[in-house]
Amino acid sequence: MTKKEINEIKSLFDTIQDCGILRLAGCYVNGEKIKIKTFSESFYNLPEDEMYKYLEIFRRTLSGTPGKNLIDMQFTDPESDDTSSGKGLLNKIRKSELKDEGALEHFYDSVIETYNYVGSFLILLIYQSYDIPGITTDEIEMEDASDEVYNYILCSICPMKLTKPGLGFDDDLGEIHTLKQIFAVELPETGFLYPAFNERSTDDTAILYSSKKTDILQDAFIERVLGVSAMLPAKQQKEGFNEFVSEVLGNESSFETVLAIQENLKETVSNKKSEAAGETVFLDKESMRNVFEKSGVSQERLEEFDKKFDDQFDMKKIHEKQIEAEIQSEELEVEGSISGRAPDYVPTVKVEEKLFADNVAPVRSFEVRNRNMVLRVNSKHTDIIEMKVVDGKKCLVIELTDDLTVNGIPVEA
Repeated sequence: MTKKEINEIKSLFDTIQDCGILRLAGCYVNGEKIKIKTFSESFYNLPEDEMYKYLEIFRRTLSGTPGKNLIDMQFTDPESDDTSSGKGLLNKIRKSELKDEGALEHFYDSVIETYNYVGSFLILLIYQSYDIPGITTDEIEMEDASDEVYNYILCSICPMKLTKPGLGFDDDLGEIHTLKQIFAVELPETGFLYPAFNERSTDDTAILYSSKKTDILQDAFIERVLGVSAMLPAKQQKEGFNEFVSEVLGNESSFETVLAIQENLKETVSNKKSEAAGETVFLDKESMRNVFEKSGVSQERLEEFDKKFDDQFDMKKIHEKQIEAEIQSEELEVEGSISGRAPDYVPTVKVEEKLFADNVAPVRSFEVRNRNMVLRVNSKHTDIIEMKVVDGKKCLVIELTDDLTVNGIPVEA
């Protein structure tokens, strides 16, 4: 989904009158992973102040950056009729308009079993119908020109945090008393939209996945419950790409070569963004290989490219490294459980075929760092920096301009 398409759905939650939410369902799960309360009711039966609080949760579920917090995911088996998970289960819930209690209970149980979270949380589901307005060539909505109704479900998973102890004023007694601690609903950590709203139309081959954290994507929940392919989190895409470049270059990892890769990568992304006209831009293996070739990487090192790319972005290997790291850092909590996740779970997806461009490309700055200094240069002006040998020593030479400052103090260049 493009940013514009996401914002179109997100804007439905701006007012109660326009939201079109037909039904709300939910399940409160305590820290022992026990269902404490489930509910299902008409959204418009709620008090108005509660409705606005729910709308804020749904807006936040669709907030973030496409490719980082908001990720398009395809079903691994889009033709499956199995209603126990994946597309089959989500369709069953959607078509029942959240009125099939058995399907809802099964969904809650599946989330509880796979969702990696220590503490209480709230699972929220809404069913909504959106009469998609037509749009003229100059982007003007024609509300009476709709030819499709987009029926979808939105799920938000919110942490429940115990309020802080303290004193407060009791209106009924007119006295100061210790405040009662309760579990309050926080803004969502995770969620999804099904079906996706691609090209302003229903796309039941995909979902839009939402994650507040860019380094954790709940692999087991994604694959076992939603039935879509887990992908590499944004933070690991960035870190993995840096490691991949270093391994491919080997002894050719010079300042000039790395700078050339960064420059050509930036140019490739810029060209793709111009062609995409606002859509999310990804880089696949072929695009990256072209960048390396253009940057003067030798044929000998390019022969390592494909294998190292597959090794670096193999989700199974990444997951195994995560488990090993958690064990080494003594985060193994109880038998058979690592932070609430089954340690024997391995994502089924093999290799990441494409990476979100903004996760790996130098967007704003070019950074040079060692143990004694950090230098950041605007990515548009990397031509002001070069490497030279001065008095037998390798040095970075930077062109100085008249607006030079030191700790904010203007100095003469």
